[in-house]
Amino acid sequence: MSAKFKAGTLIRNILKADTEIFSIVGENIFPLVAPKETVGDIILYQRDEYSKEYTNMGVANEKCKVYVEAISDDYDKSQSLAELINATLEGKHEGIVIRLEDSTEDYADGKYLQVLLFSVN
Repeated sequence: MSAKFKAGTLIRNILKADTEIFSIVGENIFPLVAPKETVGDIILYQRDEYSKEYTNMGVANEKCKVYVEAISDDYDKSQSLAELINATLEGKHEGIVIRLEDSTEDYADGKYLQVLLFSVN
């Protein structure tokens, strides 16, 4: 199975290995949605795209995009966590390159969300 198909798992492992991020969120790094009883700051991730480009010779390129959300009760803390996530993920990891493509912010259910879109190549 392609590493890009499991890009979310790779991203989770990179984030959990970072001591500064782990000191803020602990084990609160989840795919898609956090359990209802989760308290504190949270990181969610979701693979948005995994596609292949083909030539007559086979697969020429694989594309993958992953959304990562920094979620907190405190706006400034959500921004700081997003900065840490970006600094930790940006670059080469295990043979793939992760780059920030876009970011936005939102507010929902009393929480501030910093949404980061990463490409994985």
